[in-house]
Amino acid sequence: MKVSAWRRYGKSKVALSLMGAGLLAGFANGLLGAGGGIIAVFAFAHFLRGEEYERRDLYANALCVMLPISAVSCIRYSLHGHLVTEGFGALVLPAIAGGVLGGLLLGKLGASILKKLFGILVVLSGVLLIIR
Repeated sequence: MKVSAWRRYGKSKVALSLMGAGLLAGFANGLLGAGGGIIAVFAFAHFLRGEEYERRDLYANALCVMLPISAVSCIRYSLHGHLVTEGFGALVLPAIAGGVLGGLLLGKLGASILKKLFGILVVLSGVLLIIR
């Protein structure tokens, strides 16, 4: 039986750790325009793991954290003239549809498959960033 981090470390220590991870996630997203979600997933997976949470719940929480972080980053980029709107509409509408489809599929896939898919995405992203 897994014991959640809340019980293992205490609520205040876990809350402070999550706040630190949140600060790091926001910093990465603001600086790089990406990466905050990966930090959020790892933080949730480490500090909220236990019998009462499934990995898909942790991914959902990370997405909910990323919405306001991404909105703030988008506003900052836009205010500084770094937002390219060409092609935006062609990307955003299919991305929303893909998000809906992915959300529907999330409830049907097992945690081990999701973990592997997430790992592949992280590694592939890293490799592409290095070689380009």
